Amino acid sequence: MGFFTWLGTWLDRVAESVFNWLVDVTTWVVERLIAFLKALFEKLQKIWPALVAPALAAAFGEISVLYVIFYAGAVLGQTIMELWDPLNLNSKPSQVFKLKQAPQSSPLPELRSEAKVLELENWN
Repeated sequence: MGFFTWLGTWLDRVAESVFNWLVDVTTWVVERLIAFLKALFEKLQKIWPALVAPALAAAFGEISVLYVIFYAGAVLGQTIMELWDPLNLNSKPSQVFKLKQAPQSSPLPELRSEAKVLELENWN
């Protein structure tokens, strides 16, 4: 076996090992993200009808679209959910909810300014 044949075979093995490692890491990250989102939305589903929806209706009325952001709270395992009326940014303050849920690690941004704004339709 010549040097270049050996080098090609070695590079193939290294590339395959790196690829398998990336697949494993990606799978692990996705599984943790799914677990986090399930825990968060199970928590929201339990409190939405009794706590969140009435507070939003009192603050914003019966509008059909709100904006929402999620970001990590200062306390481990805490998620901040902030909602506001995009049509009345200056006249109505946002509504902020602090949620405690498992797992303790959060993939959400720690800074409010880094949170992605989502549109929440037909929330009531």
